[in-house]
Amino acid sequence: MTIQKMKETTFNPATITDWEQAAIKTLKNKPFESLSTKTLEDIILKPLYTLADLTNIPSNQTSIIRDSKSSSDWLIAQAVTGNTSKEILEDLKESISKGNEIIFYTVDTQHSWEGSELEELKLLFKEHTVLLDVTSNPSFLHNFTDLNGMIKGADGKEKDFPNARTYFLDASTVHKQGGDAISELASVLVQADTFVASIDIDKLSEKAFVQFSVDTNFFMEIAKLRAFRILWKAFGEAHGILDIDPIPIHSETSLRSFSALDSNVNILRVGNSALSAVLGGSDSITTYPHDYLTGAKSTSKRIARNMQLVLKEETHINRVLDASGGSYFIEKLTHELVEKSWAYFLELMSENTLNERNQKLKERAEAKWDQQIENLSTRKKSLIGTNVYANPDDSLIYPIKPTDYLRLAEPFELLRKAFLQNSLKTAIIPYGILKEYKARMDFVSGFLIAIGISPLIAPENLKPFDLQKWIDEQNIDYVVFVGNDEQTTGLVPALLKEKLSVPIDVAGKFEEYEDWLEVGLFGRIYAGQSLLEKGNELLALAKQEVSHENA
Repeated sequence: MTIQKMKETTFNPATITDWEQAAIKTLKNKPFESLSTKTLEDIILKPLYTLADLTNIPSNQTSIIRDSKSSSDWLIAQAVTGNTSKEILEDLKESISKGNEIIFYTVDTQHSWEGSELEELKLLFKEHTVLLDVTSNPSFLHNFTDLNGMIKGADGKEKDFPNARTYFLDASTVHKQGGDAISELASVLVQADTFVASIDIDKLSEKAFVQFSVDTNFFMEIAKLRAFRILWKAFGEAHGILDIDPIPIHSETSLRSFSALDSNVNILRVGNSALSAVLGGSDSITTYPHDYLTGAKSTSKRIARNMQLVLKEETHINRVLDASGGSYFIEKLTHELVEKSWAYFLELMSENTLNERNQKLKERAEAKWDQQIENLSTRKKSLIGTNVYANPDDSLIYPIKPTDYLRLAEPFELLRKAFLQNSLKTAIIPYGILKEYKARMDFVSGFLIAIGISPLIAPENLKPFDLQKWIDEQNIDYVVFVGNDEQTTGLVPALLKEKLSVPIDVAGKFEEYEDWLEVGLFGRIYAGQSLLEKGNELLALAKQEVSHENA
């Protein structure tokens, strides 16, 4: 086709109905609704968004968000670490020289500051913006007359620092407990309302800052941060301030999705979270090293810091204010979060005391956490390297650093460790033709590896006598029968009659399952089954806590 013909080419206008009909043709008898997804926040994500989705969204939503930021840039706030004041100073100076822009230091009661080292720290604090966490030792603030930045753990109770924000609004705590975006946003408003009960709202907007933990749910996290800007303005209006000053948003990449299994995947998780924190409009960002759980090294710290530097220097995204604004999907998602979070905030405020509100937040977080674990265990959600594509060679010999985050991978890590201590030598026994049973065999193998069992594959189509001989030679403790539907229904009953010396599971779901249980079948492995429930069942078998006629 020539350029001229390309220029003259026209396309017939397509309607949403045309698109839906085209999509239905590709679904292979699945309903069109199967393309929609319900989020943890009970928000339905559609496969396609159009201008019609903006009908009920306030026309000034995007402008409110953009007006609340004076710059499209953000500050890099990598945490300073060390066991002694000398190590902390060395890490601090190196990070600043390599591109860190905020001194982020969490005061530890074990850190002893005195003499020349304290004076050097004071000088550095004067020269740079700080993010200081004195929660464990508020008296540390007595060493300073003024600070420029943000202070956690002060909440206005310590001496006033004219250039520092000392009222900390914490969305991370609910997130760490397993809460969803709505819980996080509503919890911040509850905290703000608590402060307003004792100080003027103008004082709060002048001296407050908020922290969010940003996870890997990319678009939801962008919308969450944008929604906060809208909610903060609405909170001001509810207290009679029509044009409340915006407050800084500090974001840290969440450890909720971090895993000690295949920890290099954490690099992708951090990168995903960092980008959504930027697009959501964070004013400062902390990115955790990918090996944080087993002890961060200098290289991993550098990678974590460089993620933000690359975003600034290579993508130029720091030159675009609210880059995601105007997207039908993002604007709709932002609006739904605003409406649901405000409604939940009002519901919380109907409780009489702060303790009752916090208890309600905690109960919601617990329910949401159980839902996330269930989705992960049944593989409705994936955690690469943990519940899918698990690597049997991954080592868990190193101690895992405790964190205040509930982590999705932790139940799987514990199960993997338990099977290291309680071996269950497992075999898959295949029957039929390879091409007919391979998909089922691969599924069973991946299922078992995810819970910490690396199965052997027996020679195919073994007769009962030869199978028992092979089991004895290999010291097998437990087997899984794998075949196509016809082979399974035909051979499993016959094999059970032979009374092998080990428990037998079957791969797949079959109508005859209950009958097979009565004649000696141990259990089954199938798609949609809970990895954790089956894993604990097999762990009990490995520990010989359950009895079975073939065990």
